[in-house]
Amino acid sequence: MGDPFGWCGATLDAKYRIDAVIGEGGFGLVYKAYHLGLRETVAVKCLKMPTSLSPADREKFKESFLDEGRLLHRLSRANAGIAQALDVGTAESPNGTWTPYLVLEWLEGRGLDDELSQRLAAGRGGFELREAFELLNPAALALAEAHNQGISHRDIKPANLFLARVGGTTMLKVLDFGIAKVLTGTSITHALQATGDSIKAFTPQYGTPEQFDSRYGGTGPWTDVFALALVFVELLTGRPALQGENTIQLMVQSANPQERPTPRLRGVTVSQAVEEVVGKALEVEPRNRFLSAGAFWAALKTAVYATAAETPVDSSQLTVPWNSGTPDAPSGMFTPESAAALSAPYGSTTSPQIAPKIPPAPSIQRKSKRSLVALGLVAGLLAVGGVVAGLLLLPTRRSPASASAASFAPPTLESTPAIAASPVRIAAGAFIMGSAEGNPSERPAHEVTLTRPFVIDAVEVTVEAYMKCVREHKCTPPGVHGPGIDETAVLQLGQKCNFLDPSKANHPVNCVDRMQAAQYCKSVGKRLPTEAEWEYAARGPDGRAYPWGATPPTCALGAFGAGAEGSCSTSGTAPVGSHAEGKSPFGVLDLAGNVREWVADAWDERAYGKPAKSDPFVVNSAAKGIVRGGSWDSPPEDLRASRRVPLAPGTGDIWTGFRCAGSP
Repeated sequence: MGDPFGWCGATLDAKYRIDAVIGEGGFGLVYKAYHLGLRETVAVKCLKMPTSLSPADREKFKESFLDEGRLLHRLSRANAGIAQALDVGTAESPNGTWTPYLVLEWLEGRGLDDELSQRLAAGRGGFELREAFELLNPAALALAEAHNQGISHRDIKPANLFLARVGGTTMLKVLDFGIAKVLTGTSITHALQATGDSIKAFTPQYGTPEQFDSRYGGTGPWTDVFALALVFVELLTGRPALQGENTIQLMVQSANPQERPTPRLRGVTVSQAVEEVVGKALEVEPRNRFLSAGAFWAALKTAVYATAAETPVDSSQLTVPWNSGTPDAPSGMFTPESAAALSAPYGSTTSPQIAPKIPPAPSIQRKSKRSLVALGLVAGLLAVGGVVAGLLLLPTRRSPASASAASFAPPTLESTPAIAASPVRIAAGAFIMGSAEGNPSERPAHEVTLTRPFVIDAVEVTVEAYMKCVREHKCTPPGVHGPGIDETAVLQLGQKCNFLDPSKANHPVNCVDRMQAAQYCKSVGKRLPTEAEWEYAARGPDGRAYPWGATPPTCALGAFGAGAEGSCSTSGTAPVGSHAEGKSPFGVLDLAGNVREWVADAWDERAYGKPAKSDPFVVNSAAKGIVRGGSWDSPPEDLRASRRVPLAPGTGDIWTGFRCAGSP
């Protein structure tokens, strides 16, 4: 086995004597080494970096790599089910190669993949149900703990599950936490642009729909849930749950809603409860799965150890619905009874979601527009203490190549002084909605009465607030996604999603669709504002053109795009509450510019042509949604308080965020 770094026989970081290469692959090598200080054997994993990596990208990668190494160290020390990380760093090898390295505990034993291969060769087949559950239990609990801390693995498979001999017993440990994330980071994908390649650090045999196709949404704990379920099915059958001769066949099997790789479909007799739990974990749409390994494993434990073979699992554990189920209706009156509908917007989304108790989404067979012929494979094998851990390089011959927006684990956000986000109370009242001089959808101007008081957030929901909801598994991660948004758009725009920038904790969250916005509001006991509530909060009873009055927008009043003064925000959003001079008559901030804001109503271009009414609210599950207020990239005219813009409700883009409303 070759040693392209030239480390064999040398000492790394004055602490690790490198003795031999024990594994080599497309992404790096693993060495058997000796810790001179502790006088014990360790494994040293060294990553191969693209030669085109610029100094700036190298520094970015180094920061990300060191952060992941420290995180893995803390996580592995707290959980025996994770291979312990002892050290992390970078060094220049004897032949002058810049080398990021990770030092891991030396494990004696064998990989779960080897165990399965030996059983198959011996004709022993799969494990019994409870035996399979107990075997995977340490790994599942380790994943559950990682998910509780907002950390995802993204490459769960038998080769990354190691049967380690520890103190006379055998224990399953999870390998390679963090590797998939750093290898798909921005700096690496930038370096591959010159060749038109990109990295997808996952194994197709255990790939999820969202890993094969980003239009299913971002990766996260639900990705590990899917892969863990595939491994569980493989333990029961003795063969991989996804069967195929090439990547395309595996991709089709992973995302085929008509045929899920559940135990019964793979020929194993299990109870209805077990079949349902595993089926839920293997849902095509991420939003319909268990959202963490802890939730999945708790439900599976109940099903596996049920006293009666057909004891069903509590249906509340199995249903994570997403569509409101509210029948289509014309414009009507907003009532307290209709408030529940605001928590579950209409239409579909491509981002994984949580939602209230409503019927599950219908299965939809997706067809990818990108070339399938371009999915070539180069296997990368990384060994740790005798276990082979596979990573795959999938060249897709496209440019640009950057996909970090799909990452779940958020960066550490910098703490910044926050504007008070306390809701502003607005009394019931009447106002003129629309504009005689506006676009056709704003005409005619007409009187609207809001018969009940309401509250509305003083500022837009921040990245810090939204990501807290994500970490608590009540919300799903932001990311560029939605109907008509192809992979190129995701790659080009994704880096402007605010959650990726640690300095933007107090900026408005963007890259969220209407369902994500509504779910966040529901999680804090609120809802999205109706269109009439939003416009009243912005204009007040005097029907002003802008929240601050009739004066055209200036950079002191809001963050917006090209205008008389030029662009006010060339790099994106501003911190919430930055433009106090632009407040509305009620004291609400940021209603013009920064990010467009989702409202609860469905789009109806002719809604204003109907008779004046009280508490208007448009419901139509087939219609587009509505965004209000203009964004950091909008022209001045889009900041008018009466301006209405239709947008597909499943769209998460860099221009759109939200705020919440509710009852006082």
